[in-house]
Amino acid sequence: MKKYLFWALFLLMAIIPGLSFAQPSQEKDAQSLLSAFMSYTDLRIGSVQKSLEVLASTNEARSGKWENMKEVLGGYQKSDEGLIIWYARPDGTYYTVDKGLVAEKLSDRSYFPDLMAGREVTGALVISKSTGQRSTVIAVPVMEGGKVIGAVGATLFLDKLSEQIASILDLRTDVSFFALAPDGLTTLHKKTERHFLDPRELGSETLKKAVNEMLSRNSGEVTYEFDNATKKAIYRTSSLTQWKFVIIFSAVPQK
Repeated sequence: MKKYLFWALFLLMAIIPGLSFAQPSQEKDAQSLLSAFMSYTDLRIGSVQKSLEVLASTNEARSGKWENMKEVLGGYQKSDEGLIIWYARPDGTYYTVDKGLVAEKLSDRSYFPDLMAGREVTGALVISKSTGQRSTVIAVPVMEGGKVIGAVGATLFLDKLSEQIASILDLRTDVSFFALAPDGLTTLHKKTERHFLDPRELGSETLKKAVNEMLSRNSGEVTYEFDNATKKAIYRTSSLTQWKFVIIFSAVPQK
C-alpha cells in the first residue's frame, strides 16, 4: 500500500505542477485540489477494479471453487490495505479472505442482479456485512463457458480512504472536501462521521439547493450557508463512479 501511495502522489504531482496542498488561498488552488482529490480517488478505485479483472480471469477463480482461489485472492489482499476481498456465488453465498464462508448472503444487495447479469460494479455504497464498516463495492463477474459462475469483489473502507485523502491534500482548517453518490449520499468526507449522510437533510435550505444543483450538473460552483458561515464549493463529476467531487472553502478570503 505504501508503494501504491507513493506512485499515486507522484502521478498527481506530475499532472498538477506547482500545487501547494496546504495553501489553497485562491480559487485556482481550489481547482487544483479538486483535480487531485478526484484523480487520486479514481486511481485508487480504478486500480482495484483492474486487479479484480485480472483475478476474475484466473483459472483458480474460473474453477468456481473457493479452496482453489482463496490463496490467490488472499495474496492480493495482503498486498493492499483498507479493503476486504471476496468471492460470491450466483445464489448470493460468499466467502471472504479473512473469514471464509460468511453466514449472510449478498443476494439482497441492490448491485447483485447487475453483477450476476455480467456487468461490473463500481462505487456501490454498503455497510459491510462482514466488518460493519461503511464501504464502497467494486466487483467483477467471473465467466466460464459464456456464463456467469460467480464474482470477485472488493469492499473498500471509506473511512480509511478519506483519511488517506486528507493526509495527501493536507488542507487548511477552513478548507474541506466531500464526494456525493448520484442519490446524494456522502461517500467521502474530511469529517468521516458524515459518511452516508445526505447533506440536504442537515437543516440548511441553501445547502439543500446547492446539493440539488450539484447532482443535476456535471461541474460548476455553488455558494451556501452552513455552520454560521458562507461557503463556496466547486465540483466535478467522475466518469468512473459518477460521484460528485467537491472542494469547499470560505466565500470570504482570509486576510
